[in-house]
Amino acid sequence: MKTASERRKNTLFVESLDDAGRRASWGQAFLTTVQLNGASVDALRIGGIGTAPEHRRQGLVRECLKQIFDFAGETGCLMSVLHPFSSSYYRKFGFERVSDHRILEFPMKALDFVPFFRDMIPCEDIALRKDLSFIHNEFIKTRNISSPRPDHYSYPMDHKEKKTYIWYDDQKRPAAYIIYGVENFFSVNHMESVNLNVYEMCYLNPEGLMRLLGFIRMFEGELETVKIHNCAMAPEVELMLRHYMHTRITLVSDVMARVHDVGGVLAAVKYPALPGRFTVRVREPEKTSHNPEKTDGVWQVEYEAGQAQVTRLGAQADCDIACDVPAFTQLVAGFQSFGAETARYMHNVELNNSCEDFFRAFPNRPCGVFEHF
Repeated sequence: MKTASERRKNTLFVESLDDAGRRASWGQAFLTTVQLNGASVDALRIGGIGTAPEHRRQGLVRECLKQIFDFAGETGCLMSVLHPFSSSYYRKFGFERVSDHRILEFPMKALDFVPFFRDMIPCEDIALRKDLSFIHNEFIKTRNISSPRPDHYSYPMDHKEKKTYIWYDDQKRPAAYIIYGVENFFSVNHMESVNLNVYEMCYLNPEGLMRLLGFIRMFEGELETVKIHNCAMAPEVELMLRHYMHTRITLVSDVMARVHDVGGVLAAVKYPALPGRFTVRVREPEKTSHNPEKTDGVWQVEYEAGQAQVTRLGAQADCDIACDVPAFTQLVAGFQSFGAETARYMHNVELNNSCEDFFRAFPNRPCGVFEHF
């Protein structure tokens, strides 16, 4: 079995070939940046990992990830993210769940408190992509794990199944957009409409969100149900709703992430204005091919006014909190509202005091990505 990798621009392609030259396993990772605690950090998006069934259980994915982890080290990436087929499988390599795919379903009539709004502009001109990306990139600044989009990002324009509409505020600034599709089926001699599927909602203020909800109401009479597909990115939508008993919420475990450089992450993120101090010990759950010198150790952080001094201490130094790489990744991503009382129940986490300064530094934040990669 031969494993080889090839870098094309910002993407690494990895594959293993059997003795006959056929692909036995494969995967890829591309360079990006992700939002993390108010900062933009270099990261990898990993996708397309797979192994032919006749070659499974030979450690080929481990070898593929070794190549990708080395690529992360060479390019200075602090972490990586992926959509797992199995959480337990990728946890062995240091990944942990940091986002759920959160689906909201409610009857159209549940928006009866929102005024109708028709002044949305259909995006049929590719020149509007720049404004759409502006909205998206401003929106994700407070959403962990999200990545910015270039001005030429391919939004659905003249698409049969998906439509994109944009809203400009009173100062003619791009302020909100929605990507949606109508779900229908042919019954006897006509089309029956069922759901308004909302795939993306990005907005820069409460007014923008209300405009999007008012636009959704324009489908009243045609569609019975609204289905918003990724509210992990947009928890404010739930805050706007009023008829909670009519809302169905479905959670599907989604994105996993892994920190590749503990000290780098601690130095890169933004901290609270109030001063604080904590010491954290991090360890690999099992020795993989990754660089343990960047993930095994003890780090002291002293922060104030949004900045921090990060110092690596000796291996035997005392610490406030001890955890493995998966738990550390989940904590710094702000996936849930962790505090000392809840973190004690996490796997492979040990708290030696209240760790108040640590949890204040890494508060709960919306986490997720719209794209599947």
